[in-house]
Amino acid sequence: MHLAQRAYVLVLLTAVLCVVGIWSDEPALAYLWHIPAALLLLGLALEGWFIARLPLEAQLSSAPRAFLGRPQPATFQFANASPRPLAVHYTPAVPAGFETLARVRRVRIAARGTVRDPVTLLPVRLGPQPWPKLPARVLGPLRLAWWTRPLDPHSRIVVAPDALRSPVRPRGLAGGARPRRVGGAGAELHQLRAYAPGDPLARIDWKATARAGALITREFSEDQHLDILIGIDAGRFSRVRVGRLDRFGLYANLAARFAEVVTHHDDRIGLMVYADRVLASCAPTRGLSGVMRLRRALEQLSVQAAESDPTAAAVSMRALLKHRALIVLLTDLDDASVAEQLKRAVRLLAP
Repeated sequence: MHLAQRAYVLVLLTAVLCVVGIWSDEPALAYLWHIPAALLLLGLALEGWFIARLPLEAQLSSAPRAFLGRPQPATFQFANASPRPLAVHYTPAVPAGFETLARVRRVRIAARGTVRDPVTLLPVRLGPQPWPKLPARVLGPLRLAWWTRPLDPHSRIVVAPDALRSPVRPRGLAGGARPRRVGGAGAELHQLRAYAPGDPLARIDWKATARAGALITREFSEDQHLDILIGIDAGRFSRVRVGRLDRFGLYANLAARFAEVVTHHDDRIGLMVYADRVLASCAPTRGLSGVMRLRRALEQLSVQAAESDPTAAAVSMRALLKHRALIVLLTDLDDASVAEQLKRAVRLLAP
């Protein structure tokens, strides 16, 4: 509670009358200061009773999901169910996942009315963000004091990795079903079949030929699609800010957008996030399911306080991948302390 200007006038009047009563020889003036003091105390008691029962509510109106690093419009809505108009000062508090809005804002709410105060939110951290209470104060009906009244918006926004502004439609089925293999000259065995005149001798499977008693040829599938695994460093150096986002936020946005492009070409996309240990991993998957699984995994992660260990991550990547793949590693190359580990990781991942 903070006194308003009208209360300070009564305090000043009380002090003046008290001094007059002390220096005056008139007995009637000695207790005259009790009148403004009593009015002030009675008024504050009445205001406190009124504020304690004040039907004032706040609500945050915004989309339930926000994209990391992309400004999102929102509105704080205040509802006053009392028969008196209200003056409210509040600070638009935000969760840790949003850039701070520090300026105190002022609104006037009509009797039994509502008012909307638009703001722009900037998500800077992934994951679910429950909204904190708004620090607010309300001017009493007698304008004697500002009374503290925290307001709970009861809201929650999930911050997801950013998406392409012009979205591409992933090819294939939503479940990530594989298309039919086509026989060709790739490196992956498709089937064994009877020898046909003109087949290269190098394709004859001599063990199968011995078992069948006839020439058997190996037929390989064409290398039409690519497995891609994105590795993201979530160690402590990924907390360094780069503009409005930290490095981990930039890595997450890049991975999510890249996944949309990859699945558009019917390739498979996978993910591994690591610090001193593997935090999350998704085997390469084709289609919309691969994109959604990658995005859901990123939404639940944050930067760790530990040093990153790319060598251990490389071992886990080799165990995760069943076929030859392209690995995209998003990490900090400025840190000399992990340079040797990065070299070992690259050697482990090299074909």
